[in-house]
Amino acid sequence: MKDDLLKTGYVMVSRALLLDVYGKRGAANGEEEAFLRVLTFVNYRDVVTLYNGVQVICARGESIISFAGWADILGWTRTHARRFFEHCFVEGTMEKVPGACPSHIRVSNYDAWTGIPAGKKQSGERPVDEALQRFISKYSEVTHLPVENKGQIAKIWKKLSARERELALMHIEDYYYSLNNVQYCLRAAHYLEYKSFDNDFIY
Repeated sequence: MKDDLLKTGYVMVSRALLLDVYGKRGAANGEEEAFLRVLTFVNYRDVVTLYNGVQVICARGESIISFAGWADILGWTRTHARRFFEHCFVEGTMEKVPGACPSHIRVSNYDAWTGIPAGKKQSGERPVDEALQRFISKYSEVTHLPVENKGQIAKIWKKLSARERELALMHIEDYYYSLNNVQYCLRAAHYLEYKSFDNDFIY
């Protein structure tokens, strides 16, 4: 997609209306329409989902829809759909998200494509996203430590990649039960800051 497409203003359109139009049109007519469909179907907020029994943090602007699923959405063959995504990866309009899910993708500059200026929060956006809240709750539950300084935790959390967030949530129990003395258990902010979730755990 050309960068100048981001410089001519925005139109707020109902997602339901777009989905209805796509359903009636059938196959996407070219890469521009295909990209518009991707923008419509990727997450508009952070969610935690399961992939083969593993928790995956799928952030705003990301998706773990399979390529077979995308082929159905675009009305194309799987080969055509894969070729489209590979072209987008090369072009830089989308990127692969490292992790357990091979179809985990991210739309580059999603907020810019959807008309949200950099640094501006959406109306009604929660100060702490759902994935972070899930982490905070689980960390406190497993470690029996009180929650302290959510602002600092959120600041560090935002600096982590999607894969690091996934590991941070996944390895709380591994970290805690690997400690020789739980009195030295790190507070949640330090657990994230020192990336203790990335250790080799020995029980």
